[in-house]
Amino acid sequence: MIQKTKLYQRVAELSPSQRAKLLRKIQQFKSDKFPKTRQRLVAYIVPQSSTNNLESSVLRDYLKAKLPNYMIPAGIMFLEELPRTANGKIDIKALPELQLATINADSSSLPQTSTEKTLAEIWSQVLGIDTIGINDNFFELGGDSILSIQITSKAREAGLRLSPNQLFEQPTIAELANVVNIAPEAIATQTPVTGAVTLTPIQHWFFEQEMIAPHHWHQAMLLEIPVEVSASKIQEAIAILWTHHDALRLSYNFDSTGWQQINKNESEPPSLVQIDISGLSEAEQTEAVAKYATDIHSAMNLADGKLMGVAHFNRGESLSSWLLISLHHLVVDTVSWQILHNDLEKLLLTQVGQLPAKTTSFKTWAEILTAQAPQRQSEADFWLKQVESVFIHLPRDFSDTPKLTEATAQTVNVQLDVDETQALLRSVPAIYNTQINDVLLTALAKTLLQWSGVKAGNIRLDLEVHGREQIVPEIDLSRTIGWFTMVYPLKLELSEGDENDAIVKSVKEQIRQIPDRGIGYGILRYLGAEITRRRLTQAKSSEILFNYLGQSDRTTGKERIEMIQDISVGQLRDLRNSRSYLLEINAWVANGQLQLNWIYDKQVHQLDTISTIAKNYISTLKSIILQCIKSDEIGFSPSDFPDVELNQTELDEFLDNIT
Repeated sequence: MIQKTKLYQRVAELSPSQRAKLLRKIQQFKSDKFPKTRQRLVAYIVPQSSTNNLESSVLRDYLKAKLPNYMIPAGIMFLEELPRTANGKIDIKALPELQLATINADSSSLPQTSTEKTLAEIWSQVLGIDTIGINDNFFELGGDSILSIQITSKAREAGLRLSPNQLFEQPTIAELANVVNIAPEAIATQTPVTGAVTLTPIQHWFFEQEMIAPHHWHQAMLLEIPVEVSASKIQEAIAILWTHHDALRLSYNFDSTGWQQINKNESEPPSLVQIDISGLSEAEQTEAVAKYATDIHSAMNLADGKLMGVAHFNRGESLSSWLLISLHHLVVDTVSWQILHNDLEKLLLTQVGQLPAKTTSFKTWAEILTAQAPQRQSEADFWLKQVESVFIHLPRDFSDTPKLTEATAQTVNVQLDVDETQALLRSVPAIYNTQINDVLLTALAKTLLQWSGVKAGNIRLDLEVHGREQIVPEIDLSRTIGWFTMVYPLKLELSEGDENDAIVKSVKEQIRQIPDRGIGYGILRYLGAEITRRRLTQAKSSEILFNYLGQSDRTTGKERIEMIQDISVGQLRDLRNSRSYLLEINAWVANGQLQLNWIYDKQVHQLDTISTIAKNYISTLKSIILQCIKSDEIGFSPSDFPDVELNQTELDEFLDNIT
């Protein structure tokens, strides 16, 4: 039996959770030999004198029996003694460098089984990273909740049954490979779904706005189609998508009981509108696209069951054509566009005339949400505290309170550079054991507090997320099209004088208290018990909406049908329609850079004000990133130790005393 090292003896009496996290803190270090975006766990071992032939491979096998896979060190170095500071603590900075070649030479971190190799290939495609080790953490490689859905979908096509939730619980390939195919088969009807469909919470919210032109509230995508793809091939593909994806056929009617949602049958797919712009200059072509697109968006009717419009722009025989797909937001979301893009490419560029099997239908999802209402009642007190607490209001440049409309909305765009974005995606999550939203919201809360001119208080905002949560085991939404988005209120309490490190940990902990990533709020607000619905409805609304849309241009590099980002797809919303927030902040990563659009109302705020606040936000975000890059330690917080009841102060003291 292998004798324990002095280092392991030191932590052997801790709980498994404490031990795993503590070893991570002790073992991790940063070396100039490693890219800052690709950190690795390293173990430094001081063997007992009686252990002369201890090998790293044997020790690693022993640790595998004691630690979760993501805690197994990528490299091991044996020392005669650990360097220490004057007060007897381990001097992490004085630990000798372990050469990169030493780590890479350790084949145990490379995929071995067929399942591990398949998962590694999928991760590589989705994350855009050439080499993936089985102990690499998905979120420390830049993964997020939206990319987790892509992982699930691609794994499903490869014959591996996974759920996005499993990526949160098993964020390494080594762990994930052990849970492949253990989830139950998903409820999925392969024939077209028809009939009445219950409105989901986000759809209830939409109709609650009582817009002047509810039929004109769209999303759209413009694609570049290779020359060899004919218009008839495109029309055939559209018909297949129309039949396969049930939500595309939704229609809406208003009667004495309110708005009704109906799934129509698959007959009469939308016709492909042919538009010849070959005789126009390049500038005139882009103008034509915007004009025709606006016409298509505004011409749709909620009741006729055709909320999908498609237009094919012919630019000349020798040039690629453009394909516009317009959809009402009621039937599509960000993840849905990714599904549509992938499906369209399969249909247009391969000989396969059918799509992968359908996943859980939107109709079934809506029924599950309704059925969840009684059991979500236990969350009512949590959500009531979120919306009924006193919060800081945004300063205004103009005292009047006008009706907010699309016509008076303006946008300010700010961004990080590529290096800063990569550090945000990979270095920061590794330091704080966070996801990107935690850090983005930390910078936002701090910026808004400074703008308000107060030292402490509650920042209240609404957080928009993708909403495809696996709230019951028998669902799989990885290939389902529809509007799954959910929005929930988030109260962030900030204390006076807190520095970046303390604020990041505090915000992270407050977000971790949200049950099931917020899905219960919408269920209670629109589908729950009457008294709860009434109190949630009567509470003051948030003034701010924040939405992180993920990495919008993440591709496998093999796509031949590309989304065109720099040509306007027209007026997506009727200018008369109302807006619900003083400030909407949409964040996403494109071309390797974090982008943020700050949408405000010019009747409430001046351009200079929002430009200054947006720039202050970027400065705050950069300061957090810089602090993480320079950090030598992991910024632990209580949620990293779910089995130990410690507050932040107690945890800091505990860790300080043993390192």
